[in-house]
Amino acid sequence: MNYFLYILLGLLPSLIWLAFYLRKDKNPEPNSMVLRIFIYGMLLAPLAIILELLLIWLLNPSLSFSSLFSEIPHNSFIKIILAATLIPALVEEYLKYSLVKFKILKNSVFDEPTDAMLYCIIAGLGFAAVENLLILFKSTSMLWPEAFTIIGFRFIGATFVHALAAGIIGYWIALGLLRTRQKKIFISIGLSIAIIFHACYNYLIITISRQKTLILYFLVIILLISTALFVSYCFRKLKKQQSICIN
Repeated sequence: MNYFLYILLGLLPSLIWLAFYLRKDKNPEPNSMVLRIFIYGMLLAPLAIILELLLIWLLNPSLSFSSLFSEIPHNSFIKIILAATLIPALVEEYLKYSLVKFKILKNSVFDEPTDAMLYCIIAGLGFAAVENLLILFKSTSMLWPEAFTIIGFRFIGATFVHALAAGIIGYWIALGLLRTRQKKIFISIGLSIAIIFHACYNYLIITISRQKTLILYFLVIILLISTALFVSYCFRKLKKQQSICIN
């Protein structure tokens, strides 16, 4: 497969979801800032991999460096849960939050509550784009039907999960800025909900890879739909808030 087409296919899920969420903004954000945060989100992926591998190694220092890329701790159920589900969710969601915190919240482009959700989602979609590219480039012998199938599943699965989890964080960031006395509490709540949601999705997908039962697929669908409805509700609720300018 042509490398350019690999890249285009890997970016496609994130770009489609990006277009969907940008349409929710009544006052469009500057294209330059949208592109910048998307690229910053992409750059978070290598950092996340390093941090995740480090934390997994701390769970089981006996693992060699090379085995970290192919193994997870297997001597404890708790360690498996941490390494395969909770650690990735914790690292990735906190990095998305940190990006928006340091690059957006004190920027003049941030002038209404929904911007917090929007820029968190943009960062999440940038991150998801790199994940998609890594999966496609993992096997250079992958045929078109297989590549399209994988990207199709990631469009409605992992890429969507990154957007939803980031949207949850953005909603609670906005609430914290509207109610400054409870800012830290709101942000902690948002991060916790996003991490739990992401970890639950990771656990279900890992379980499905081992036990392809109908009930597990049903649980994934319920999890995604219910979270998507919640994020949509959050957007509508913030739109009713008076526009603000943090600066």
